[in-house]
Amino acid sequence: MNSPQGWHVIKDEEALKNLEQYDLTDEQLDLLLKTNTKQLITYSKYDPKRVVGIIPTIKVRTMETKSNSIESFIKEVQSSTEDALKIFEDFRFTQQPIPINVSGKKAVKFDVQFTMKNNGKEYKIVSHSYYILLKGYFISLNFIEEVGKEENSKLFDEIFQSIQISK
Repeated sequence: MNSPQGWHVIKDEEALKNLEQYDLTDEQLDLLLKTNTKQLITYSKYDPKRVVGIIPTIKVRTMETKSNSIESFIKEVQSSTEDALKIFEDFRFTQQPIPINVSGKKAVKFDVQFTMKNNGKEYKIVSHSYYILLKGYFISLNFIEEVGKEENSKLFDEIFQSIQISK
């Protein structure tokens, strides 16, 4: 996958510190962290130490799955909203999960929106997600930004189009 030029690479501890800025209960934070398995890389458009608020972000991670067909994987993605609803009350699909191919591999594409709160201010978030199904796990690519603040979908699409899976 091509790296977004000029973006910052975020280490795990910085991503966790950034999460602590938002008004999540301990239970919501625990649930959110349990859904994040193995982070491969995170890119942030701006330096989170210098920019306050929602920063356009690209997260790449791997997560376990028991699904071995794209049909069961789509059902797994759809049912995962139950956990997300415990974290974000207004979590919803803006594009339902659909099957696609990525670099010759079966994958699922979907979009969601939800609201995050910080010091009484609400931020509407959109996440464009691609989950590439492999044996026993999947690669998760999430392109996240604040609704109406910036428009990075062209860059996100270019990065997505650059993905090459060799194994």
